[in-house]
Amino acid sequence: MKIIIIGAGVSGLAAAVGLVAAGHNVEVYERADQLRTGGNGVLIWHNGTGILRDLGIPLDGLGRRIDTADVWSYNGAPLMRTDLSEIARRFGSPGIGVMRGQVIERLAGALPGDVVRLGMECTGISYRTSDLPAGKAVTVTFADGTVSEGDVLIGADGYRSVVRTHLFGEDHARYTGLASWHGTTSVPLDLGSEHSVPTFYGKRGLCTLHPVADGRIHWSFEMPFDNGRTFVPRPGPGAEPASGRAGGRPSRLEQLHSWFGDWTSPVSDLLALLTEDDIAEAPHTMHKVHKWWGRGPTTLVGDAAHAIPPRAGWGVNQALEDGWVLSRALGRDAEADPARALRAYESIRRGRARKVRGRAKMLRHGNSMLLMLRFTRDGLQSTKMLQANIKNCSNYLNQEFPGAGGGRGTRSASPAGV
Repeated sequence: MKIIIIGAGVSGLAAAVGLVAAGHNVEVYERADQLRTGGNGVLIWHNGTGILRDLGIPLDGLGRRIDTADVWSYNGAPLMRTDLSEIARRFGSPGIGVMRGQVIERLAGALPGDVVRLGMECTGISYRTSDLPAGKAVTVTFADGTVSEGDVLIGADGYRSVVRTHLFGEDHARYTGLASWHGTTSVPLDLGSEHSVPTFYGKRGLCTLHPVADGRIHWSFEMPFDNGRTFVPRPGPGAEPASGRAGGRPSRLEQLHSWFGDWTSPVSDLLALLTEDDIAEAPHTMHKVHKWWGRGPTTLVGDAAHAIPPRAGWGVNQALEDGWVLSRALGRDAEADPARALRAYESIRRGRARKVRGRAKMLRHGNSMLLMLRFTRDGLQSTKMLQANIKNCSNYLNQEFPGAGGGRGTRSASPAGV
């Protein structure tokens, strides 16, 4: 089959790798003039690294293995430790901290050189009508006048997806009322271990840090956002008057100092080393997860289907899950009825995606850490909680995928350790 993918992010490239391996003719169109190999650090859980291996992507040299995740109070009091190395033994694949761009480079490098087309902005989508039976099912036009026809169209173009808008109208992801101010820098911080992720909680927000290899650390501060658009700081004790921006509005760095400047190290150490240019602002958004993600020969993957906030730690992992399930739905025998295969993919993925969205909604509330600590005190260990969460949100670890041609689903032998 001829399969057109709009977007060369993690979900689009993962789907492309699986679909090329299944013998399909795949074209990936990316609006940017080059692959988006920048960006910040991400966590890939054990299901995600398992999927990468299953797609033939080597993990050697990819980011930094994460063995523990520690939760601390803003004043340095230890609250909880999660053993990710135990989860790795259980599932047979590690958790890693890695630059998003490095994942994109690995996936793109696994594709034939002519698959990805850069600088191609999708401007139109149309379908073959019943009175014109000849030709392909879907036609896509681009800003430069290029026209491509295919049997299947996959929208992998992010939370502002052109393909999603074509399918559902102005159905954009909504702001959650929180934002991350984050970056990835080479800073001499003592995290206790290069294989650990510490997170610090306080009434004003949280700060997470994790290594991504080569001496770099990804850090993220999370705070409330006013209607998802304008950050309104609540100055900490002794904060100086704002001076960093025109009209007296504080700079990003000044705002971080006002909220987190009195927190324990390494948070305070990090703030002392940052500059204004190190800080990027990312409002949190979330999609409604529809019952169906497409119609006819068209479907969605990744943030185009189900954007979620970064605190859930599931964005890249869900993108990989989509690509893995979809490439199996569109197996070699799906050509007889591609639309049925796409609906089977959506049916299989929907339940797991909704579980992730539900967890993300819970985590946006300030008392989420208190709930987790209560469960831990009640004897439900944090390691077992995270292990169950990862498996419950994964089709890969449960080996759920549609049968060839779009059956209800099938199961095969579980991956190592499951």
